[in-house]
Amino acid sequence: MSLYRSQISLFASGCRMRGQVLVFFMLCMTLASGVTASPDWLQSPEAWANERILYQKAVAELDSGAGNRYLEIRDALGSYPLRVDLDFAVRLGQLHDMTAEQALTFIQDAAGTPLASRFLVAYLRHKAQDRRWREFLDVLDAVPVMPELQCYYYLAQLSVGDQRAAYAGAATLWNVGFSQDDACDALFKEWIRELGPDDRLVWSRALKAFDAKNGHLIRYVKRFATPALQRDLEELAAVYRRPSRIEGDHHQVSERHTDILVAGLTRLAQLNPYRAYQAMISLSGHFEASDPKRDRVSKAIVKHSLFAERSPAPADWLQKQVQALKDDELTRIWLRKRIAEGRWRELTSEIGWLSPALRGQDRWQYWLVRSREAIGDDAIDGLWRDLASERSFHGFLAADRLAAPYALNDRGPPGPIPEFSVSTRRGVARAQELLALGERRESKEQWRHTINQLPRESRSRLGELALLRGWPDLAADAANAGSDWDRLDLRFPVAYWEAFEKAAVTQQVDSYLLLALARRESGLYALAKSKVGARGLMQVMPSTARTVLQELGERYGGAASLYQPEINIPVGSTYLAALMARFDGNRVKSLAAYNAGPSRVSRWTNHDMAFDQWADSIPFAETREYVQAVLAYRVIYRLRAGEPASLLTAEERQAAY
Repeated sequence: MSLYRSQISLFASGCRMRGQVLVFFMLCMTLASGVTASPDWLQSPEAWANERILYQKAVAELDSGAGNRYLEIRDALGSYPLRVDLDFAVRLGQLHDMTAEQALTFIQDAAGTPLASRFLVAYLRHKAQDRRWREFLDVLDAVPVMPELQCYYYLAQLSVGDQRAAYAGAATLWNVGFSQDDACDALFKEWIRELGPDDRLVWSRALKAFDAKNGHLIRYVKRFATPALQRDLEELAAVYRRPSRIEGDHHQVSERHTDILVAGLTRLAQLNPYRAYQAMISLSGHFEASDPKRDRVSKAIVKHSLFAERSPAPADWLQKQVQALKDDELTRIWLRKRIAEGRWRELTSEIGWLSPALRGQDRWQYWLVRSREAIGDDAIDGLWRDLASERSFHGFLAADRLAAPYALNDRGPPGPIPEFSVSTRRGVARAQELLALGERRESKEQWRHTINQLPRESRSRLGELALLRGWPDLAADAANAGSDWDRLDLRFPVAYWEAFEKAAVTQQVDSYLLLALARRESGLYALAKSKVGARGLMQVMPSTARTVLQELGERYGGAASLYQPEINIPVGSTYLAALMARFDGNRVKSLAAYNAGPSRVSRWTNHDMAFDQWADSIPFAETREYVQAVLAYRVIYRLRAGEPASLLTAEERQAAY
């Protein structure tokens, strides 16, 4: 029987009544918060309609060269925000004969846009390839950030006679655990010919290569070593291939030999943490009691033991190490195991191993109170109330325990949208005009560039402007960039509501759940693409879309079609509905499956845990955060829309996980 019973239908235009009500309600909340009008300095998109047509003509003219006709059109554009884009395209074709002064003039003209840095990179690459080093250096007042350009920079320093700076830079760039960009070859060749790495630098790079799992590089650096170091490099390479080799170690005590032991023990811990533990005990004479190298090995053994299904180090040793090492990453892993096992008494004290900053987070305060409750501590009502005043997944859980209302802790804008600098205005105007032309990715790049140039406390003020202009994803970007977590109007805008509501009716799921999922998945950016290839608002994988559409007898239009909300939303909602059918309507499990896959969730849910234990012991950190965020976002969206909200259903609370 097909998992996908409901047919996907493309959404017709036109606003439905409930969608109208929600959008109107959210708009009223925005107006009530004080965001009422766009500033005078930003013209409406309609004001540039004529210039937009001219701009498109100018782009067409550039295909045949920047002739007189192009120049006439370009001059007619006046202060049009995208005139700088035309100049950028023309200047790229003039790099060969361009002087440093001309380059700096354009970079200044493009200030406030990502075109400035993009042009600088193109200019530097061109001058480096032409070996015009003085023109290369004349546009720089600091070392470039990109390793490729750093290599060119130090080669330029060498060409103008500053050998000390050039060779120091070469040594730093060479000393990494991977192969540098090909642009570094010429610099390294000159440095090696004149000076080259000493044994200390060769050994340092070999250890970095070991850590980076780059065995080829360990062998490569051997050619630069003295005969004495070559023997140690051969041993390091042998331990890399077979880390258990250190178990029979009875060699001399030396700094480099200790480095080999640390590298080998760390690598052995990944394969068999118990054997690494035994080897470390037998080799303890090589380490001082407070040696940081010993701590590094201990951390590796503890970490891999906590994840190992077989061959972990002894439990009592692990417990002592987690407490002694005071490493928050290890402590959190340890505590999650305690949560999954229901070790309440231990949790009450072991949460204290976290750093004060982490210990004070809602999650760990929840588990501190929850564990105290489980062992019969009655003096916790005040702690539950404190936690219930927080807007978070765990704060909402605490509110449920007290049957108290959820706290939103919303905050509106401090006043009218400010004027901002000329550079910021230019960036906003360019982002708006790119949107008007359908260049959404370029617009997103410009927007993020603009907000990142502002002081953190000013960034969310641009989000207010985005909200008024109808740019929901850009509003959320601004609030997030400014860490303005209480600006819920900016962080949780409503977008594509009609499409979400139609999908919700078709699939019989909550429309706010779909909206919350899309907010978490893509930030409501329709062109979002993940590192693994998920696309669009609901971050649908192409393989998933193909399967869903084949089950429905619909044509799959390729990965690019998933950027269309009218395709992405029904496909994503159909897939979520199928997962909910598989997991008996349980949203906690279904959301985990949407993120990590249903097979994994089936393997993870055979432990008879309570829902909160399971939600905080999901093996994948991304999935843990995802499930909790989507459920909390749904509550926020519903409450802001004036709808009743409950974090979980009674069935979800009572289910075994």
